[in-house]
Amino acid sequence: MIVTKHEEYRLNSIFIVESTDDDGNTIRGSGFAISGKNILTANHNIGENYKNIRVYVSTDNFNEDKYFEANCIVNDDELDIALLEIFDNQIEDYIDLYVASVNLDSEVLSCGYPCEKEYHDALIKVKITNSFENIKTSPYSFEISQSNTITNYEGMSGAPVLYDKKCIGILIVQQGQNTLYAISIKDILDNKNISSKLEELGVEIINQEGFDYKPPKYPKSPFNYCINCIEDEPNIKGVDIGFSFNKWNLTNLIDLLYDWVIDYCLSIKERSSFTGGDRQLFKLARSHYPIGDLNALADLCLHVAIRESYKTIPVMNKIFDVNNRTFSCTHAVLNGGQLELWIGASSVNRTMEEAVLNSIENIKYILDISSLKNRIYALTNQIDSSWPYQEKLKRLSDATIPLDKRFDKIIIPVFIMHDSDLINNYNEVAFLDLFKLHINDCRGVIKNNITEDDVNLIDLRVFCFPVSDIEAINEAFMEEIN
Repeated sequence: MIVTKHEEYRLNSIFIVESTDDDGNTIRGSGFAISGKNILTANHNIGENYKNIRVYVSTDNFNEDKYFEANCIVNDDELDIALLEIFDNQIEDYIDLYVASVNLDSEVLSCGYPCEKEYHDALIKVKITNSFENIKTSPYSFEISQSNTITNYEGMSGAPVLYDKKCIGILIVQQGQNTLYAISIKDILDNKNISSKLEELGVEIINQEGFDYKPPKYPKSPFNYCINCIEDEPNIKGVDIGFSFNKWNLTNLIDLLYDWVIDYCLSIKERSSFTGGDRQLFKLARSHYPIGDLNALADLCLHVAIRESYKTIPVMNKIFDVNNRTFSCTHAVLNGGQLELWIGASSVNRTMEEAVLNSIENIKYILDISSLKNRIYALTNQIDSSWPYQEKLKRLSDATIPLDKRFDKIIIPVFIMHDSDLINNYNEVAFLDLFKLHINDCRGVIKNNITEDDVNLIDLRVFCFPVSDIEAINEAFMEEIN
């Protein structure tokens, strides 16, 4: 545990920051070293008229009143970020700043000194639950889940958010709230005063390869992810299309799914090489859609869900392998410097239980070595030269490298689509509560029918989409695209 504390959580670089004004009022929070002389913290940890700033490198030093003195050399009240410089001392261990885009549900670490722990260090392992990077008016960059080890986060402001032992953001915790918001290093560096000062000081900043790469644009989605249940593993998102005058929005679902046919059925490589017009392109895409295959509808919905939720790059849509089993869509995700393969396991059935059991069979087939080899062989023919991580992508087809060394991680997104009384007996007042119970039942079926060995080295990302009538939806969609 000592190794984990000091290395994985970078505890030697995370401190208590205390400021005192002329009237003796004291504010305490967290901060962390980014160089031998500099510390980043939340600006609200520094009083407007502070008289002095003290930095305690550990709980023991705080209790023994041993500290470094520091001064604020640049700050931004709107970002709520302050850069400190310590006097007459040198910090030996500090954290690199990492300009990276980390996806939803990615696991991150943090450590700070909350008041409720009497300024003892508190280690938390949490997940990114929301991103605001495309919302210019948001005061925050992303949101992380709460830890069950802390009730009140006061004192955690200014703690680093760590990914791969590097800092991707800073916790900014509002008093009176338990929602944890963070400012990303990218957004901090957008402030010219701060970025120029960091450059002047020679602070180490690492840029994720492919950070500026933008996945291909996609059509408007019909889905609303009304529930993101992270209380237990696996994480399950509840998918909804909404109701109008207590009537399920089926027509809107069909209309918007129509717009996704090209994106789903044709790879980027196929689209970029096509020379005809839009109408001919749609006809080509429609010819690739597996008409009559009910599971294709769930796979299309899975494609939509992961494209908009996780910024994936579609590599390959549903195809048949040598055993006449179908591959669901395969996507790539550039996540914090790693190349993740997202191999879909969609399932559609009349009941939730049958849909879950069918998806588990698909997961087990995905994990079969020969199946995985066939999938990787097929998708390497669809790699587009415009993508970053070309060296990592080329590794996929290198038969001289062991199969499990050709990629950084496998994620299996699961889309479970099934008939449900939740939709057919819609109750506006109780809908969300009933949906949460439904998701818990879904998780229970999954956990009772899959083992840890089955998901070794992979993560499951589950979408649960209860519908009114699968057959009716498929018939309406077939009529629309034909």
